[in-house]
Amino acid sequence: MEIIASDERITGYRDGVAVGWVDYEVSDNVARLFHTEVLPAMRNSGAGTQLVVAVLEWFRDNTTYRIVGVCPFVPVVIRKHPEFAELTTR
Repeated sequence: MEIIASDERITGYRDGVAVGWVDYEVSDNVARLFHTEVLPAMRNSGAGTQLVVAVLEWFRDNTTYRIVGVCPFVPVVIRKHPEFAELTTR
């Protein structure tokens, strides 16, 4: 999944088509991921999990922010992918 980050939103693309996005805000070196949206045509296909995994990879590789999953889906994905648990304790 291709990720394009802008201020307070990270959008995921598959084959050049937007799959969805994660809205976030940063303060005090903490990124709060407060909303995940997947386009209706992509729901129930695993795209939401793939999107959040790609967003977590982006934060891991490009920032030193601690992640707080305000959106209830983010902690679910982190529990299923424990390799990202370290992001919640940075």
